[in-house]
Amino acid sequence: MPTAVTVLLEDAELAALDRYIAACRPGHSRERVMAEIARRWAEAQPGSEAPAPDEGLRPDELNASNDS
Repeated sequence: MPTAVTVLLEDAELAALDRYIAACRPGHSRERVMAEIARRWAEAQPGSEAPAPDEGLRPDELNASNDS
């Protein structure tokens, strides 16, 4: 579920955001673009990838010693 976050930008930052929206994301709101920027940043952080699923043992690895 999305959570609202308030972000305070200086005039220069807001102007840069508006230029980016006009050039690259026309028709998108500031809120949506800021959310996309935050998502991309979070995905680029080390350890942000989803862990590999635990697939358990393969059939040829099963034997009586690993019965529980």
